[in-house]
Amino acid sequence: MKAAVFRGPGHVEVTEIPTPEPAPGEALLQVHYCGICGSDLEAYQTGMYERGLVIGHEFAGEIVAVGDNVHGWSPGDPVTADNVLPCGQCWFCRHARASLCQRMLSPGITLDGGMAEYVRLPVPLLHRLPTGVSTRQGALVEPLTIALHGVRSSALQAGDRVVVLGAGPIGLLTLQCAVLAGARHAWVVEANARRTALALELGAAGVFHPQRDNLAIEITRQTGGPGPDVVFVCTAAPSAYQDALMLVRRGGQVFVLGLCVEPVPTDFFSIVLGELSIRGGYLGHGAFPAALDYLAQGRVQVEPLITHEIRLEELTERGFGELLKPDTEAVKILVRMPDHSR
Repeated sequence: MKAAVFRGPGHVEVTEIPTPEPAPGEALLQVHYCGICGSDLEAYQTGMYERGLVIGHEFAGEIVAVGDNVHGWSPGDPVTADNVLPCGQCWFCRHARASLCQRMLSPGITLDGGMAEYVRLPVPLLHRLPTGVSTRQGALVEPLTIALHGVRSSALQAGDRVVVLGAGPIGLLTLQCAVLAGARHAWVVEANARRTALALELGAAGVFHPQRDNLAIEITRQTGGPGPDVVFVCTAAPSAYQDALMLVRRGGQVFVLGLCVEPVPTDFFSIVLGELSIRGGYLGHGAFPAALDYLAQGRVQVEPLITHEIRLEELTERGFGELLKPDTEAVKILVRMPDHSR
């Protein structure tokens, strides 16, 4: 089978490797679509994955074979995969914090992932796609769970005012989840014109440019004075983290979903005087059932986020290459595996 194998910084090779066989308790999936995630892009640049790993953790397809002792799953079942298989035994698992499991298994990170024609997975990772949710849409369930987990874990209450910094896939999904959670108004900060248009289409009360607009003045005016109750940081840009602390109201919360690998100077004096809270959200374990329901019910839109669809052989040039352009028009790039267009 063809698979995208991580070889080191700046080197992901699409090559032929043996098609795996499902062991007891496992299923073999034929992948239909796999999304390129920001963490895949970060690994491509920095080399943070293990060499030899098949990348890809945003994918969906159908079961083609199951191993022994597998019940309730059959060939032909349309599925997507969880991003966490917790150990169930460590301190975090025993305290209902599976996303922080010390021995978790994660497709495309610690297990071979779905940027391949086939992927072998333990069946506890599988989630069945409901009727009406295509495998193309199913490839965006994993990023939706990250946004949903973040909004659920935040201090957001019905009637609150929200700002989302960054309108990439996670930001646009966080925007929709915040509105569903009862945000009275949700504003977005984004520089890219295409992403700005998408944010407005998907429910933003307004979009501000991080360089052209005076964010403090504009958002203070929009909120009538105090500022937003919750600011979601959905970008890796270091300046956004400083903007978040400046914009959030006193007593409010900054919730971080973006992965910024650079150190960011932080004004702890203002954090103390403003009694601010800062929290991070990691992965989306536990949010998959609700995310699938939201898609099936049409309450969250993922199709508008899909701006490019490419072949596996085009992953490096038209995938990573496009996303690394400063002026890219791409939002979510899906890799379509051979013979699949549904």
